[in-house]
Amino acid sequence: MKNNNPQKTIVVVEDDPTFLHLWDRLIKEMKIKECLTFSNPKKALQAMQAKPADVLISDVVMSEMNGYELAKAAKQNNPNLKILLTTGYGTDLSRFDLAGLQCHLLHKPYHDLSDVCLLLKRLIEGANVFEGMDEDSFSENEDNPSITEWTL
Repeated sequence: MKNNNPQKTIVVVEDDPTFLHLWDRLIKEMKIKECLTFSNPKKALQAMQAKPADVLISDVVMSEMNGYELAKAAKQNNPNLKILLTTGYGTDLSRFDLAGLQCHLLHKPYHDLSDVCLLLKRLIEGANVFEGMDEDSFSENEDNPSITEWTL
């Protein structure tokens, strides 16, 4: 898959080595110039404060700092940051402080990696992420309309 924006920086934060490797592989296949991977969210945040990223991909449930906290802190430093959070758990978002956070939430397991790559490609390019996607694959969260939930 070609990407018209190879100069973009992607940061992936995932404490599961299998998913961390999967994201690294998918991003390399997309020929992204810079992909930084972290298993520790605090180290990822330090890296993004030193050099802003274009896209943050992060697991939600991690020790030390959850993905929502990481996303909010990273977004304060970089308001243009695009955020794709991932979770393998039933998502009761009411337990998190999500005020003002605009992001995409991708549910695990992933069923169609080509759609996952398409979503990521469109986020990177700033394109319409919904175009051509199955209408059953995304929904607006009822309590947090700035969060789009995806099942791909």
